[in-house]
Amino acid sequence: MVLRALIVDDEYPARMELRYQLSQFPDVEVIGEATNAREAMTLINALDYDVIFLDVQMPGMTGLELAKSLKGRPVVPKVVFVTAYENYAVSAFEIPATDYLLKPIEAERLAETIQRLREAKEGGAGDGRGEAGDSADRSAAESKPQLTFLMCEKDEKQIPLPLNEIVYIFSEGYNVYVQTYSERLLTRHTLQELTERLPSSQFFRSHRSYLVNIYQVKEISPYFNGAYILKLKDKEHSEVIVSRSNVKRMKQLFSMG
Repeated sequence: MVLRALIVDDEYPARMELRYQLSQFPDVEVIGEATNAREAMTLINALDYDVIFLDVQMPGMTGLELAKSLKGRPVVPKVVFVTAYENYAVSAFEIPATDYLLKPIEAERLAETIQRLREAKEGGAGDGRGEAGDSADRSAAESKPQLTFLMCEKDEKQIPLPLNEIVYIFSEGYNVYVQTYSERLLTRHTLQELTERLPSSQFFRSHRSYLVNIYQVKEISPYFNGAYILKLKDKEHSEVIVSRSNVKRMKQLFSMG
């Protein structure tokens, strides 16, 4: 079980510090960051998060206003307010919030919050949403709705990438990268998750490390031992292997005899 987290704070040092603190928990994955409520809503509309670590005072819409605006959504992520001010606590728990952390965040206090989030995801103590909220979370996890665009990162910015601009996706070490025509972007999704949530009629898992947009394939050539090579349409004319176990699916997608 992994807790998928979004950090929303207008201060870069605060985001980096919280990201570091959350990295100490193996079951917490920070898959998005936003500097204001508008950016946060874009990310929330693109992906289901388990928890939002939310600053209260930000330019434009406040964290409290953003949390209130999430009510009524099919899946409402849990909210943990992170702020330097104590006087918002009452308002925060009226929303309701899972927790309210004061900056600087103490390690033991954050550990308590993470444990509370774990219990909520496992179906234990919630944040006031009750059985309906837990049921919605389970349904969302089971249905795994398809992505309409892919959130990527570059120079500390979040980039919503249209699917037709993706040439291929690949894993390297613990990271997953998205190759467009001219650049390479980082994504916080796993390759397995993308295999499940991108349209199977368009994206083909050619190898355990590669996921290819079939509309970006320029040439198909036999390789050795029954494998194939796909030459792609990016600027570098990248070549991606099709493992022997995936050749049958490739031939179906390209209507090859």
